[in-house]
Amino acid sequence: MPESTASQRSWRRVLLRGCFLGLSVALATEAYRVFLGDNFHILIPGKVFRSAQLTGAELERVVRAHGIRTVVNLRGSCDPNAWYVEECQATQRLDINQEDICFSSGRLPSTTEVRRLLDVLDQTEYPILFHCRQGADRTGLASVILLLAHTDADFAKARRQLGLRYGHLALGRPAYLDQFLDYYSEWLFLTGLKHSPQVFRHWVEQDYCPGGCRAALQVMKKPAQIACGEPIALQVRARNDGIKPWRLRAGNDAGIHLALDIKDEAGNPVAQARAGLFDAEVAVGQSIDLSVPVPGLHSAGRYHLFLDMIEEQQSFFFQTGSEPLDVVLEVR
Repeated sequence: MPESTASQRSWRRVLLRGCFLGLSVALATEAYRVFLGDNFHILIPGKVFRSAQLTGAELERVVRAHGIRTVVNLRGSCDPNAWYVEECQATQRLDINQEDICFSSGRLPSTTEVRRLLDVLDQTEYPILFHCRQGADRTGLASVILLLAHTDADFAKARRQLGLRYGHLALGRPAYLDQFLDYYSEWLFLTGLKHSPQVFRHWVEQDYCPGGCRAALQVMKKPAQIACGEPIALQVRARNDGIKPWRLRAGNDAGIHLALDIKDEAGNPVAQARAGLFDAEVAVGQSIDLSVPVPGLHSAGRYHLFLDMIEEQQSFFFQTGSEPLDVVLEVR
């Protein structure tokens, strides 16, 4: 083999290794920025930005660099958490708007909060910055919602904002956020409609339902009063007003059940219980009668019984917008 040919091959190998090393470093740097850093990205140039939770100093730098006029915090109002106080101080110091929206990275968004986000996006001052804790899950969903409601981006393109590129993995509880978009896609198919900002807004405002997490609860039989220490069974009828069937399970770590939380008149917790700890399926529109065990209450007074359905792997139904029951019980 001629010496010049061997030398050329050697240089090519060195060049390829250098390119591979450079690419690896660039990918590692970007992965660190997305998963452990500020995860800052431009969604719409000059108008919409997204990031992870920033310190007060980092937020001030971003606000000044991009002219941000509204910070949309997707972690909800979290006073007196240090990060929330620091953010409030920064937005007040900078004289910009702050909107607190309560999304979760581990459950379907509440009907109320999704509609509130649309109101904020319609009425607030731009440019805006979305953020949650990591800038991946809640921020990704809010970014998709903005693109679907405020731009001509098609559904597939908008959905990519909730993806691995921004740190979102559709595994475990964060996969519930992907279900929100799946429900919209299913609704489009069933209605024969094509996506448009107007169609998406109609779905959010009129037809969005968080899967099976919607119930109508009715107490069928309740004593006017009970004696101290006397246990009773409260009869409750639960109707599935969602869009997916309920699957009750015998264990209390999976499936859907009826949860009871008892507090005294001062709001102190007294007892908890579950009902529906058996295998059953309740179709959409159907009801099931459940017997809720109320333990003996050993002090006279008025007690509040909070009743709500719960999907054990996700949330209480009230957290996604369903109406719970508050039953008052007199103990003599």
